[in-house]
Parts: sequence; structure tokens; C-alpha cells
Amino acid sequence: MKSATYEVLAARSSDAAALARLRAQSLIELGLLAPAESASFERTATAELAALFALDHLESRLLVCEGIIAGCASALFWQRLPYPHTSLHAELAGVYVAPPYRRRGFAGELCAAIVAAARARGVRRIVVHPSAAGLSLYSKLGFTESGQLRLTPPSCA
Repeated sequence: MKSATYEVLAARSSDAAALARLRAQSLIELGLLAPAESASFERTATAELAALFALDHLESRLLVCEGIIAGCASALFWQRLPYPHTSLHAELAGVYVAPPYRRRGFAGELCAAIVAAARARGVRRIVVHPSAAGLSLYSKLGFTESGQLRLTPPSCA
């Protein structure tokens, strides 16, 4: 059951601060950012997001419910080594819906909009690194296990 008045809108560079705020809220909820560090993080994240928009490496959608920016989802784009047809790849990332707006299908709608935008760019592959809670959402969108391995440097654990 969705809110009576909501929109999923394409974000622009001018929305970088709103995206940074939502990212900070998400990281605080995950225990990865201390609330006291939020303002500093948001300033840095705003600049980084604006730079990604300027390079055309970022596509984002915003959930606006009754005038409040309440959620987002993004795709980061990069080129891999050459493949036939296209080398463009994407990562679905930064999916967040504020607590009062959850369990209404908004995350799925945001993700579907980002997947459609990535496909419209002709990407070869879209990846996502889901939390345990997000597995069912991404499975419903057609994502499958890929058996990918990763190496995390000790300082980044």
C-alpha cells in the first residue's frame, strides 16, 4: 500500500546534497557512521556525488512522498575491458527508504527504475551487493547469485 501522493524522480547534480543526506542516514542505521560525523560526511559525499554526476557515472532516483525526499537508489557506471557490443557495467547501490516509508513497495519501485535506466544505457551487466535483508527484493527483480569473490584490503575491513 503506497502513499496517496508520491513520485519517483530522476535525480540531478543539484540533488547531490539530498542524496548525501540519505546516504548518511543509511550508514548511521547500519552502524557504519557515527551521528556526530554526519555533517562532515554529508559535505564530502555531496562533492563526490556531484563529481559522479558530472562524469555521467551516476544515475539516481529519488522517492518524494508528500513533498519529503524519503528514499533513493543509484547506479554507478564504469567501463570494463572490451567485450563485444558494450563494456559498460553498472552497480545498483545506495538503496534507502526512510523508516516511516518502509514496507510499502517503494524500495522495489526505486530499484526497478534504476535497473530500467541502466538497461536503457545498454549495460552489459548490473551487479548488486545486497544485505541479507535485501536478498528477497533483488531476487524479485531478477538478480541471481554469481559466485563472485572479493579481496578486501586489511585497512578497509
